[in-house]
Amino acid sequence: MRKNFIFSLILAVCVVVLSFACVKPEVSAEKTSKNVNNNVVTVAKSEKENKVLETRFLNMLNSNFVYNNDFYDDTALVNNSVLALLDLVEDSYVEETYLKDYIFNMYGKIYDDFAFLGETEKSGYVYVIPRGYSIYTHKIENVTDNGDGSYTVTTLVEISYEDGSLETFSCETVFLANEESAFGYNIMYSDILETVSNGIDC
Repeated sequence: MRKNFIFSLILAVCVVVLSFACVKPEVSAEKTSKNVNNNVVTVAKSEKENKVLETRFLNMLNSNFVYNNDFYDDTALVNNSVLALLDLVEDSYVEETYLKDYIFNMYGKIYDDFAFLGETEKSGYVYVIPRGYSIYTHKIENVTDNGDGSYTVTTLVEISYEDGSLETFSCETVFLANEESAFGYNIMYSDILETVSNGIDC
């Protein structure tokens, strides 16, 4: 009788120990599963944010007509910026307000007036000089986070000239974060570098 009691007690202890042993792996597996899922979500979110950023940069670049030394010449910067606003031009004039907003949002520069362009017959407007211009179409090659709120973007830019010819260049552009800009960034400079290929006349 006593042997049966001891045997039953040992058996009960074994059942309890085995029960705990079976429960632990399930909890561990559940934690591992949760961690894997969190990592996947984080990676997916990062990729999505990068894609949004690339799209924003590309949109700005394809609306940009200011390159190289034009960033350091107010007259050239303003006259080239007007090219992005041609749909707002009426009778060869564009409103100063539109031009100021565009330049600030794109380049972060603030102009109180455009007197340095010369006198205009229409107050509050800027005269658009009649001239031909080229079209710039960018394709992003690489985006580098500089770790200081700026990004260096390398693109291939196809330039379509007035005569119908095409040429492709390498281009390097630096974007700096600006919360007050409608784009969230400003172009600090954009340099067209060496020729990648010559196009064929259309």
